[in-house]
Amino acid sequence: MQIKDIHLPSNIENALKEQSIFALTDIQQKAIPLIQKGEDVVGISQTGTGKTLAFLIPIIQKLDVNNLSTQALIVVPTRELAVQIKKEGQKLCKYNKGIHFLAIYGGADINQQIFAFKKKPQVVIGTAGRLLDHIRRHTLKLNELKFLVLDEADEMFNMGFRKDIIKIIEKAPQTRQTLLFSATMNDEVLDLSKNYMLEPKNIEIGKKNESLKNITQTYFLVPKDKKKKALHSLLIELERAKTLIFCNTKKMVGGVQSYLEKMGYPVLVLHGDMPQSQRNQVMQTFRGTRSDILITTDVAARGIDVKNIKSVINFDLPPNKEQYLHRMGRTGRAGEDGNVFTILDSKEQETKLLEVVKSTNSKISLGFLQLKNLDEEKSKTSKSSQGFSKPVARHNTKRKRSPFLAKNKKLKH
Repeated sequence: MQIKDIHLPSNIENALKEQSIFALTDIQQKAIPLIQKGEDVVGISQTGTGKTLAFLIPIIQKLDVNNLSTQALIVVPTRELAVQIKKEGQKLCKYNKGIHFLAIYGGADINQQIFAFKKKPQVVIGTAGRLLDHIRRHTLKLNELKFLVLDEADEMFNMGFRKDIIKIIEKAPQTRQTLLFSATMNDEVLDLSKNYMLEPKNIEIGKKNESLKNITQTYFLVPKDKKKKALHSLLIELERAKTLIFCNTKKMVGGVQSYLEKMGYPVLVLHGDMPQSQRNQVMQTFRGTRSDILITTDVAARGIDVKNIKSVINFDLPPNKEQYLHRMGRTGRAGEDGNVFTILDSKEQETKLLEVVKSTNSKISLGFLQLKNLDEEKSKTSKSSQGFSKPVARHNTKRKRSPFLAKNKKLKH
C-alpha cells in the first residue's frame, strides 16, 4: 500500500515524500486506518518495522491545531526513545507549524521542562516517572487528552513501570483513544489491553518472530575469567561494521570498555547515568564513521535508531526472552542480514539460552573462539579499514565460512 492510498493531508504527505517514504510497512497498513476510525489498537510488531509512524501519522492528522492543550500523550521506556519520537513528529509537521512537541524524562532539569510547558505542546512524549511528576505538579494537564499511546509496552513492564503506567491511564479521560504498541505480547500487555482499553483491535504482524530469519545466532561457552578474551577474539574475526555490545550493568560496561581500549579498540559507551548532552554526542558519533563499537546497557539502548548495525554481542546473557529479542531487534533490519553473538560462562546459562531459542523456533550455533595468547596480540594489532583489528596472518574478510563456528554443532530448537 502506498502513502497516497490512506488519504492524508498534503502537508503530511509532502513531509513523508521529502523523507523518501512512499510505501507503508505492514504495521502501518493495518494500524493507520483503524486509528483514523477512532479504534483502540494493540499493535504487536518487532523492532524496526515502523511502529512509530504507525501511530504518529494518524495522530497528527487528527490533532486540532487551534487547541493548545495536550491532546496526545506518548509514554515510552527511555529518554532516547522520547527524543527519537519527538524528532520523527517534528519531521512530519514540517509543513504544519501549528503543532508543537515536548519530550520530558528524568535526569533533566525539571524547571526547564516546566517552562517548556508554557509553549502549550499538543503532543507530549515522556517516561512514566517524570510524566507522573508533571501531572502531580499540574504542569501536565490531561483533561483534553484525545490519544494515549503506550510505546514499547513490554519493555516498560520489564523495567518495572507497570504501577506508574496504570496511574497515568487512570488520570486520563475515559473518552481517550488508547494505542498500545509492543514487540511481544506478554501476560502484562494482554492484561492491560483487556482492562484499560475499549474493545481494542489486535494487530500482529507476520509470523511469530519472523524477523529473526535474517539473523544468524551464535553462542560461545567459555570460563568466566576468559569472557573478555573471548570478546577480543570475536572482534578480531568480525569484519569492521557497526556493532553493539550489551552488558547487564553499568559497572560491566566500564570493565569491557577498559579492556577493549587496552587492546587498542576505539569504543563508545552508553549507560543510564550519563547526561543527555553526552548521550546525544555518543549517538551522533556512533551514527557517523568515527567509531563502530558501542558498549551499552539495555536501558540506555532503548531508542537507539541506527539502521546499519551488523552485529549484536551479548557480553552478558540477557535476563529474559524479551530482552534477548529486543537486543536482536537492533540488527537485521529492513531485510538486511545481521548477527547475534552471546558469550556464556556456565552450562546453566547455556540451558537458559537454548530454552529462549527454542521458544522462538529459530536456530543457533555453538561457536569456537581462539583464546590462547590473545593479550600478547595487542602488539601485533593495527587499525584497519577492513576490520576492527588486523592480527598478522589471521584476518581474512573473504572467507565463506566463519572460523569461529564449531563443526557439526548447529542446533535447532
